[in-house]
Amino acid sequence: MKTYRKPFSVFGWICVTAAIMVIAGCQTPRDPVRSDAVPGEGSSIQRIRISAITEFVPNPAASGGTQVKTLVDLFNALGSPVKAPCVLRFELYEFCPVSSDPRGPRLLLWPDRNLNDPDANDEHWKEFLRGYEFMLPLDFLPRQGSKYILEATCLVNQRRYHDLFKMQYQP
Repeated sequence: MKTYRKPFSVFGWICVTAAIMVIAGCQTPRDPVRSDAVPGEGSSIQRIRISAITEFVPNPAASGGTQVKTLVDLFNALGSPVKAPCVLRFELYEFCPVSSDPRGPRLLLWPDRNLNDPDANDEHWKEFLRGYEFMLPLDFLPRQGSKYILEATCLVNQRRYHDLFKMQYQP
């Protein structure tokens, strides 16, 4: 014997539609997410990197002296290099190979480089490299074949971003 079912009634279709809406999660559209930062106050910097072209070079101001030529890149949240006001601090350490922290004793702490002034910012910004270039004079003569760690710290809006770079002195 065959059993036939009656097609859904209007009440049945309303129940199915309501169930689908509940399962699918019918929501009201949300407002787009907005940043609370006021232009000029927020930091566009998300990370920094000491470029691989950082090296020891002769210091023409001091006969027989050496300096560190370094390029620091600042990146925004999208990973693009940016030019932004900040303060940069550079430190030089001996390389310590047998430690979880490669920084050995600190050898030099250079004065902070304040890039909040537009003239100072423009002076160090290298457009073709998309980064900041600094010449950091050494007050000692590095030993041939010795390894060092250069640390750059970027201070912006009470936040710190830093990077380490291992370098070897080869005259």
